[in-house]
Amino acid sequence: MSMVEIKPRNIKFALAGEDKRNWFAGNPVATALMDGASILFPIGETFFIESVVHFRDRISDPKLLEEIRGFQQQEGIHSREHRRYNKAVEAFGGNIAELEARLQAEVDDLDRRGVSPEYKLALTCAFEHFTAMLADDLLAHPDFMAGADPEFSRIWHWHAIEEAEHKSVAYDVWNQVKPKGLKGYWMRVRAMMRATRVFVGQSRYNARVLLRARGYGGFRNTVLGIFYFSLVKPGVLRRSLPAYLAYFKPGFHPWQHDNRNLIDKYKAAYEA
Repeated sequence: MSMVEIKPRNIKFALAGEDKRNWFAGNPVATALMDGASILFPIGETFFIESVVHFRDRISDPKLLEEIRGFQQQEGIHSREHRRYNKAVEAFGGNIAELEARLQAEVDDLDRRGVSPEYKLALTCAFEHFTAMLADDLLAHPDFMAGADPEFSRIWHWHAIEEAEHKSVAYDVWNQVKPKGLKGYWMRVRAMMRATRVFVGQSRYNARVLLRARGYGGFRNTVLGIFYFSLVKPGVLRRSLPAYLAYFKPGFHPWQHDNRNLIDKYKAAYEA
C-alpha cells in the first residue's frame, strides 16, 4: 500500500506562447529528451489507467480501492496536461501525431496478439517503476533543472511528486491478481524487458526527431549528446540503475525505497 496520500492536483500549466525550444537551460539535447518523454505520456497513462481499472472488481480492500481512484485521477490529469505540453512544444518543430502513432502501434500490437489483462498490468507495473525511479532522481537532485524555464520545471516537479505518491498502486493490484509462483515472476520480468525497450527506445527516438526538426540534427547532438546526457552528465539512467535492478528482486515492492521526505519537500508548492 502507499505510504502517503495520493492527492490529485488539478493544475493547468502555462507552457504555450514564446519560442522555448531550448527551455532546459538553453540545452537543446536535454530539452528534446524531456519533450520526447512527454510525448509518451498521454497514450501511456491512458493505458495504465485501463490496465489497473480492469481489475478493480477483484479488489476488496477499501484502502487499495481508494488508492486506485486517486491513481486514476492523477494519471488522467497528467495525460491532459502532457497533451497540452506536447501541443505547445510542437510549435518548435516535430510532428507529435506521427511520434504518438509509434507508441500507439505498440499498444495496438498487444491487442492484436491478444495478450492477457495480467500481462498488460505487468507492463503497467514496469512503466510505473520507470516513472517512479526517474521522478525520484529528479526530486533528489535539485540542481538537475537549474536554469530551466520555470513553468516547464514546475510541470515536471508536479508530475514527479504524483508519480512518487502513487508508485505502488499498480503493483499492489498486481500482487492481488498475478499468476502464482514462478509464472507470475517471469511475467513481471518479461514485461520489464519490453517496457525498457519501449520507454528508452521511443523516448530517444522522439528526441532525435525533435532535434532534427529544431535544427540540431547533427551526430554531435542526436547521438553523442543523448548518450552523454543519459549516461555521463547528469547521467540520469546511470544514476537510476540500482533502482532499476531492484525491480528484479523476487520480493520487490516500490515502497522498499522510502522517499516520503522528497515528496514532502516539494509538494507544498502545489497545494491550493
